[in-house]
Amino acid sequence: MARFAGVLRTVFAMSTESAIKELRGSRRVNSLIFDMDGTLVDNMELIVRSVNFAVKDILGKEFSRKELYRLFGGTLEQIITDLVPAKDRGKAVHCYHEYYREHFKELATIYEGIPTLLDQLENAKIGIAICTGSDGRMTKNTLELSGLQEFFPIVVTADDVSEAKPDPEGLIRVLKLLRATRERSMYLGDAVRDIKAAKRASMSSAAALWGFGEPAVLRSSGPDFAFETPLDALRQLV
Repeated sequence: MARFAGVLRTVFAMSTESAIKELRGSRRVNSLIFDMDGTLVDNMELIVRSVNFAVKDILGKEFSRKELYRLFGGTLEQIITDLVPAKDRGKAVHCYHEYYREHFKELATIYEGIPTLLDQLENAKIGIAICTGSDGRMTKNTLELSGLQEFFPIVVTADDVSEAKPDPEGLIRVLKLLRATRERSMYLGDAVRDIKAAKRASMSSAAALWGFGEPAVLRSSGPDFAFETPLDALRQLV
């Protein structure tokens, strides 16, 4: 069994090396689309505290990071409205956004290496954009407060699509706005739904192993590439 495991590792390494050579060759990526939360910005602690601030007095309980992460898929606004009674939804959503904005600088940060990656992608004339499952208000707050908005003239949020990831609708919309081809575009995200969305959009998929998702789970979803850090992505892409 150990011998076969060694063979599998060798085959995986060879296939990865081959993919990287192709990435740097005639099919070089000329458009990179980013997920936002857990890929550009480490804001999980802020999200957890914001949701709990919004719902704890209504529900009489708080959610752990693990419990809340299981609910991810729709927007945080949708999660909150699903959790609380209809009469409390407006207030809870308002409290969530207020807490998120007020405590962003304290509890959220850009992942190390992201500013360098974005600078170098721009220098290499690689188009960049965002496709996020967050609603427009949260996305605006996140990009503004992190200082990343200047990098991304093209941003597609949950408010711009009718179907959430892993449906490819958002990515297809970004490709049109970028005037990019699927064959030479890549989507980088930290969740299995990001990998699935990229595959359904017929574009390259890349796992951000530094984000919210479990690296082993992300790898098992079969991304075309798996980057350990933003600077690892930089080395392979530029």
